Amino acid sequence: MTGPRIAVLSAAAFAFAMSSAPMAAQGRTHAVIVAGLGGTAEYRESFHAEASMIREALIELHGLPAEDVTYLGEKVEVDPTTILLRSTRANVLQVLSEIAQQADPLDRLFVVLIGHGTSNDSEVQFNLPGPDLTSTDFLLGLGAFPTQTLALVATGSASGGFIAPLSGPNRILVAATRTDRQLNATEFGQFFAEAIAEGGADLDHDDRVSLLEAFLYTRREVERYYEDEKEILTETAVLDDNGDGTASHDAGLAGPDGPLAATFHLGGISGTAGQTPDDPALAGLYAERNEIQGRMTGL
Repeated sequence: MTGPRIAVLSAAAFAFAMSSAPMAAQGRTHAVIVAGLGGTAEYRESFHAEASMIREALIELHGLPAEDVTYLGEKVEVDPTTILLRSTRANVLQVLSEIAQQADPLDRLFVVLIGHGTSNDSEVQFNLPGPDLTSTDFLLGLGAFPTQTLALVATGSASGGFIAPLSGPNRILVAATRTDRQLNATEFGQFFAEAIAEGGADLDHDDRVSLLEAFLYTRREVERYYEDEKEILTETAVLDDNGDGTASHDAGLAGPDGPLAATFHLGGISGTAGQTPDDPALAGLYAERNEIQGRMTGL
């Protein structure tokens, strides 16, 4: 069998598998885009451009209501019509707390971190104006969503350090780097923004983009960029969505990582958003969420 023939069959098989994958119940999607500390004018401009592209695409292309897409940036005055708040640690945690208070059980949270990351001996940090956000901070913030599907995309350096501490059931974690030791500035953010905003990531041509498709597109374009520039690849994109804390560079429908991300489409709202399961275990989770929200408010 010839190479082109194999490629055609592979593409057809992928499209069939994507359309046949079991669809997770999808309620309202709450998106939070955080552009971190740029450090230089060049990075501040690129971070804002990526965040703006993602925000506009989520609203205009993927159909999310503007009120469900929150953009926090380094400087609000850069674009006060789209940047709601400055991207400080306190504001990020406050926004997560406010969303948790209104989120229905089957809603979804989609968080995109655009910026630099650093790491010390204890944990990874996402660089923000003022105190940085640590993996411990995110663990606290995401803990206020006991039943919702959570997707966190960290596009910067050292972002792989968020995978192990934040991994868990019903969570999709995407990082630009495999570990917190890949500390060079990344190219992941610009191509992830393209994946959200342009048609190239729609691999199964169903006019929707899943997080798996966005990841596969971004991974491919990052590797192509380094090859074209004749540079050594200094970032290794990974995805974890099976809750084992070990992310995969070769994520896909066959797993072990990728099947849940394939069901997380960036647009579309199901009719299940208002349903509240009558479950004692769920009631316990909500009590735990309320406690976490109280702790977050005090930070």
